[in-house]
Amino acid sequence: MYQRFKRGLFIPSELAIYLNDTWLKVWVYFFLLVTIASLPFLMVSYGSYGFSNAEKIAIKDSYVTTLSGSHQIVDGELFIASENLGNARFLRLDIYTIGIVNTPTSPEYQGIRMIFTSNGIRLSTLQVPNRLYSYSELGIENFDFSNYSTQNIDQLIRALDIIVKDHHVTTKVYQTFLILGSTFIELMFFVLISAAFAKQMMPFNLKFKIAVYVLTVYVITSLFALILNTGIFIFIGIILMMIYMRLAFSKLNII
Repeated sequence: MYQRFKRGLFIPSELAIYLNDTWLKVWVYFFLLVTIASLPFLMVSYGSYGFSNAEKIAIKDSYVTTLSGSHQIVDGELFIASENLGNARFLRLDIYTIGIVNTPTSPEYQGIRMIFTSNGIRLSTLQVPNRLYSYSELGIENFDFSNYSTQNIDQLIRALDIIVKDHHVTTKVYQTFLILGSTFIELMFFVLISAAFAKQMMPFNLKFKIAVYVLTVYVITSLFALILNTGIFIFIGIILMMIYMRLAFSKLNII
């Protein structure tokens, strides 16, 4: 695999020697690239226990526009004024959906849901109910959503964090499949596009094999884009893939 990685990154004109690779080798290499591309996201996911600092900051920044209102929890029971029942009060946070009133139920909001009910917060994963947490056990048996103070928002974050930590194994498994799945789709898209637009007159399955190995340069430049926090490397990776495909197929003319 190392030789394929080296040629896919530095010597694309020699990739033609792998046209006879078995599909097992091709798919093993593809999933190796999926794993490499997913590593930064997996490290961030597994590097935190409960909400990450970035997620806590996101809740604070969006609290006023997403969750605040005249509703409040009094003696462990949520009260919402009838005139506010038509208002949507929810927060979409990566894989989490935190909802109070009129929370969307479309598929993109069905990851991990923490929904405020009359007597507690109900946690569900992919529409499967896990547990109902009472407001008293979360430390928010009396909570005013119209209070925008940092202390009040931190109290809510701590309550939600208890739920996240309590189900951290389920959360990490879900995040892992989500990260790997989205990365798989992204990389497969570029492989198919590269193979489809290759002008070489040869069967598509052979173009596909070459495209998988050419994908190496895109994966590496994508990692640089994450490390340096600049999207320019994404475009560089796409351009290099197109160039590498031409170099790989140009070599076929003399084989």
